[in-house]
Amino acid sequence: MKILYAVQGTGNGHVARARHLIPLLAKHAQVDVWISGTESQLNLPGGMQRSWSGISLKYNAHGGLSITRTLIKNRWLRFVRDVFRAPIHGYDLIVNDFEPVSAWAVWLRGGTLLELSHQAGVRHPLSPRPKHRNPLGEWILKNYAPSRQSIGFHVQAVAPGVHPPLIRSEIRTLAANPRPQLLVYLPAYSVDALAAALEDCPVPVTAFVPQLEAPFERGAFRAEAVTTEAFLTAFAESDSVLCSAGFELPTEALFHGKRLAVIPIKGQYEQECNAAALRKAGAWHAPSLSKLKLSKWLTSPPPQPVRWPDYSEDLVCEILSYAPQQLATSN
Repeated sequence: MKILYAVQGTGNGHVARARHLIPLLAKHAQVDVWISGTESQLNLPGGMQRSWSGISLKYNAHGGLSITRTLIKNRWLRFVRDVFRAPIHGYDLIVNDFEPVSAWAVWLRGGTLLELSHQAGVRHPLSPRPKHRNPLGEWILKNYAPSRQSIGFHVQAVAPGVHPPLIRSEIRTLAANPRPQLLVYLPAYSVDALAAALEDCPVPVTAFVPQLEAPFERGAFRAEAVTTEAFLTAFAESDSVLCSAGFELPTEALFHGKRLAVIPIKGQYEQECNAAALRKAGAWHAPSLSKLKLSKWLTSPPPQPVRWPDYSEDLVCEILSYAPQQLATSN
């Protein structure tokens, strides 16, 4: 069997899930890997690898999505060309984690694609939503990387086909030794904005900033570039996590019972949906860094760990069942 695993690279969460699942799938099939986008700092395992420019979201320095930069910085004609030239045929199954090149290529040119993403869970009508729904945001969730069949993940398994968080083995087996320390991952904020807000924090702060060229220190605040080893070390040592309202890092913090506060990226509707779900799980939520009641949050009781079970092997079997030759064999 030959599988293509296509992953969105505009954030580390998609890539972290791929790093966990690809070796498990590789026990049963040849796995090639595509990644599109330019923001992830994590490497991927797998066989033949190909990268695409894809469509990357761009941010301003103060925690918000920049529509102007997104429109200007992306290569839209190249994206269309890639969709029609991408070599998608010859695979028994294309597993797609919100990756637009392969998704649109299959949508327009045919093939067997299974969406495996958090976004599929967010889209489900029973999943939590913010107070004010955003029709454009709902449209983007559905059409950014279109699919006809999907397996989703969310904070709560709200319905069949929506699974609880898949906690990767690196986090599940991590020997945590937390102390009063704050881990920060707010990639939409500049290092200067983070330092100005957190230099007087009552506990030491370790912030991870994408593409940071050199470590930066000011008062209680220290920033460094994102690497797997440094991030895992800081995560194990910190009792509190302040991050954007993504999916993987917040649920990993809940899994280990860390104090969690989320700040959705302004203009990114999916993060508003995530914040609604994470609040139900005990996370604090603030609309911006300046409006987070930092001292009050840092002295609040930490939550009980949420020990979601490891269903990785069952998930791999479920994924493989979507391959046409597997369906033919089972019939």
